Amino acid sequence: MKDAGFDLIIPCVKDTDGALSYHSRIGDIHPSFKDWDPLDVLAEEASRAGLKVHPWMCVFPEGDRSRLLRENPDLAARDREGKPLGWACPRREEVQRYELSLYEEIMEGYDVAGVHLDYIRHAGSQMCFCQVCRDDFRKLTGKELTELTPKDEEWERFLEWRAEPITRFVRSIREITKKRGKELSAAVFSEYPSCLIGVGQDWVRWAEEGLVDYLFPMNYTNSAKVAVSRTKCHIALVGESVPVWEGLGKSSSASYLPTEALIEQIEGVLEAGAQGVVLFHYAAVEDSDLDRIGKL
Repeated sequence: MKDAGFDLIIPCVKDTDGALSYHSRIGDIHPSFKDWDPLDVLAEEASRAGLKVHPWMCVFPEGDRSRLLRENPDLAARDREGKPLGWACPRREEVQRYELSLYEEIMEGYDVAGVHLDYIRHAGSQMCFCQVCRDDFRKLTGKELTELTPKDEEWERFLEWRAEPITRFVRSIREITKKRGKELSAAVFSEYPSCLIGVGQDWVRWAEEGLVDYLFPMNYTNSAKVAVSRTKCHIALVGESVPVWEGLGKSSSASYLPTEALIEQIEGVLEAGAQGVVLFHYAAVEDSDLDRIGKL
């Protein structure tokens, strides 16, 4: 990767199931890594090669390997019918403390340049309707959360209320990274403001407040025209407040890019104003990709 001109590796150390791919004292370690610590090895080798590392956590999903929800099932996010979603409720202080403690553990124990936020949002329009959220919204507006529709006059207030705990978490992790001299990057939805409406992710506000060092919009598409158009929108939204590295989908649920198509998108988004690119994901990258990227 260094030979191909990469600057940064973003390894997933907390997946959506809640298991951790490093030797944690706080959460449950993935069974594959009980006897060795891949993050320790990666951080050492990347440092030797002159590459930064930002360990990546899927912040609020807490699936069937989550110690947090196993020990505290009442912290689960719930849909309108009260069914758990396999996520933790971001509004709960206990949840925020747990997720922040994992990031602090990483920054204390490993030689990394920074940390990375992913799934820093709600699961979708069905989240969260736990009793705490319902009581909080009723106290704020006098309205029942489960009965609210976009036609109600409280809808704009609801969007702000829903995004608040997500942004609050970003502010908290920002304070921690600043104190420790670490960088903070975030993978965000490519379409704004629809992500604010749909999942409570107000990444433009994060940029305006200086809460992140890099934004990585997940610009996954097979269309170079779409990738470039989205990039222009992202740059227009945040200006020079934060570097934007476009996330390109070498292989994702929305895209697959052969080498020539990948290079076309890289060149296109950089020309459109992006300060860098991020490839998702490493396992799909081929030698031909690395060879062409290294010549850009």
